Amino acid sequence: MLDFRLYAIGNRALVPDLTEFVREAARAGLRAFQLREKDLSGKPLFELAKNIRHAAPNCKLFVNDRADISIAVEADGIQLPETSWPASRIHQTFPKLLCGVSVHSQHGAMAAEENGADFIVFGPVFGTPSKLNIGMEARGLGALSKIARSTKIPVLGIGGMTPDRGRQCRDHGAWGVATMSDLLTAPTISEQLGAYEEALGGL
Repeated sequence: MLDFRLYAIGNRALVPDLTEFVREAARAGLRAFQLREKDLSGKPLFELAKNIRHAAPNCKLFVNDRADISIAVEADGIQLPETSWPASRIHQTFPKLLCGVSVHSQHGAMAAEENGADFIVFGPVFGTPSKLNIGMEARGLGALSKIARSTKIPVLGIGGMTPDRGRQCRDHGAWGVATMSDLLTAPTISEQLGAYEEALGGL
């Protein structure tokens, strides 16, 4: 099973310095972080990933959909979109990488598990403006619960997350949750991580 319950997702538009955010969060107990800067080309993404890896060596680092950069910076894993290549291929080529898959449906979750994902990120559980803007409605706790019951790998809820909602996700069978803005924009990172730790039963 995963050794983390909170999965922080980066967005450098929300913080002055993403590397420093990860450094501070890791010092406060964060155990897993996903670098997701989709607008960055290879070289700047590599440099940012390398800096984060050096700044927080004890925090698991996942890179969104870039196995090459994950390997190059000695990251711990890769996060695949639902439409990306299968996790089984990642494991065949890069056996040391953990592989998470982001899904939005029961079908997507089952396919990810069958294709060898180590864990699933499912959502949006709760509504978020960014998802509503592209027509993606909240999936709800019921859908999360159904997926958690029907899969054997850890399921993390995502979308509109707060510590209280994280507790609700755990109560509905989720292993943990993923969060972006709620943690990145928190006035005090350590206090927000403490709230998640209490809600999830660990970080």
